Amino acid sequence: MPGKIKALWYFCIVIIVVGFIALAAKGKVEEAREHSDATSKVAAEQQKIIDEKTVQIDPVKLVRELNALGKYQEAAEIARKAGERNPDHAQIQTWWGISLVKLDKRAEAIDHFILAAKKDPTDEKAHLYWGLTLAMDKKFEDAIDHYRVVLEINPEHSNAYAYWGASLSALERLPEAVSKLEESLVLNQFNSQAYGILIDVLYKQQNYERAWEMVHKARSHNASLQQSSVDRLSKVFPEPAPKL
Repeated sequence: MPGKIKALWYFCIVIIVVGFIALAAKGKVEEAREHSDATSKVAAEQQKIIDEKTVQIDPVKLVRELNALGKYQEAAEIARKAGERNPDHAQIQTWWGISLVKLDKRAEAIDHFILAAKKDPTDEKAHLYWGLTLAMDKKFEDAIDHYRVVLEINPEHSNAYAYWGASLSALERLPEAVSKLEESLVLNQFNSQAYGILIDVLYKQQNYERAWEMVHKARSHNASLQQSSVDRLSKVFPEPAPKL
């Protein structure tokens, strides 16, 4: 084979090989692009399914359950996302605030109680926890104002009377406190919180015999009591036999 022809033949072979490699590489790129597009499509579809499921879950129920499990940060984050999607949902704002109280972010929590009350003036839980949060900061008079609102919305709210009594006790207005706590127990004779606060108020009044009557009454209704309160009472006044 003449040298020129041979050189041309080799050159053609090189061109063919290079062309083949280039086409193969292009095919790989196209394949990779197609694979990437398919992966992105699957991911988008999966995210859509997750979003649909998230919308179907009752966020208030979920936040409530997370708080009950002590997962306050997670509860607050779920409430935040739900609140951003549903800015006019009062209950979400209330439970967002409750979660923040659990995280000791009381000032921030109150902002959400305020918003909840604006969105739904009948949201008794917003006012109840608003009052409790104020009481934590020793703003007892302001707290009482919110317990009053709760009782305007729901006159049979036993805990609102109990917390009102607790604030009155903190203000050393003991006879008034006893009255509110008794009202609480009229509405719910199984209210453990009302019994506990009332026993402590009666202790402060040195009305030990009546305090023991409340202990016996609580026990008869299987209402749980703080053992420390009972022990403190026992030290100053031995437990009398229950009245028949």
